[in-house]
Amino acid sequence: MTTLVTITHDRIVTDSQTLAKTFGKRHKNVLRAFDGLQCSDEFRRLNFEPSEFLDARGKLQRSITMTKDGFAMLAMGFTGPKAAAFKEAFIKEFNVMAEALARGEQNLWQRLQAVIAQEAESAVKASFGSRLLLARKRELPRFRDQLAELHSQIQPSLLN
Repeated sequence: MTTLVTITHDRIVTDSQTLAKTFGKRHKNVLRAFDGLQCSDEFRRLNFEPSEFLDARGKLQRSITMTKDGFAMLAMGFTGPKAAAFKEAFIKEFNVMAEALARGEQNLWQRLQAVIAQEAESAVKASFGSRLLLARKRELPRFRDQLAELHSQIQPSLLN
């Protein structure tokens, strides 16, 4: 179920498109439910963020990114056994991801960014002197291996 929520700017979020797909609703109906939410402006500002996506025709469409609390507020209006099961799944997934963040775990993208930053720092240091250049030469194979491994995990081979 890890595709239901994502990490954006160190916040665990989902969006209205995912919500619509998961609950078997039309996206425009989820947006209508969002527009009809009766919550404070502060709650809306803290838990919902307008966004956009390109539809199948290449047109920009409105979407809403939401926090766990925003999801809970919006999904409370959805009823039925299927809706209840998905509400539980969303809440569970948000909690699992929150625990991982609290433990300092990084997703593949965050790990890739960290290795790229370390490699760039090594390159800058190497420009300051011969001893640092020698250290860079020793570090370079490790960076290349780490980057190759992370790239292979992020972009699996199409030949498998």
